[in-house]
Amino acid sequence: LPLLSTYRVILVVFLLWYTECFSADSHCDEGYLLFGEHCYHFETETVKNWQDAENYCVAQNGHLVSIHKQETVSFLTGVIEDRKDFLSISAKKNNRYHWSDGTPVSHTNWGHGEPNNHNGRENCVEMVTTENGTSWWNDLNCDAHQDWICMIAKGKKPIIPPEPPSPAPGASAISYYQ
Repeated sequence: LPLLSTYRVILVVFLLWYTECFSADSHCDEGYLLFGEHCYHFETETVKNWQDAENYCVAQNGHLVSIHKQETVSFLTGVIEDRKDFLSISAKKNNRYHWSDGTPVSHTNWGHGEPNNHNGRENCVEMVTTENGTSWWNDLNCDAHQDWICMIAKGKKPIIPPEPPSPAPGASAISYYQ
């Protein structure tokens, strides 16, 4: 009987999670997953440094992901465990760590010996995930090119940038700055 109760609890938790993440009324655009009050876009096709990733997210009406509780860490880890080992997240240090949306860091998940600010050049944070689903944070140089996650408020539409125009027929695509 206790084993049956455990399975029921797991099933209820899964159904609540599934409903929250994948409901038809999720208010997230294509390419975004709902969790709580935010929509998340996981970018694994194009790596960027911290500033370029944040600029992209701001242009989409959001910011790089901010993490304020363990449930968010579990959600993110669950989504990315089959994708990549490293994922850039958005804490940046100016005397103290803070999220790119301006909120203070209230939850941490530092790995052993982190943050260590190696060579005085590690002002950003990455979330390292393993094949078994565990994760921890590591500080790293902000110029490192990583995968990244944008976070926008549920119901807010990402801004889709227009396609750049094609060059005129006969025009050279060679840059004058090469």
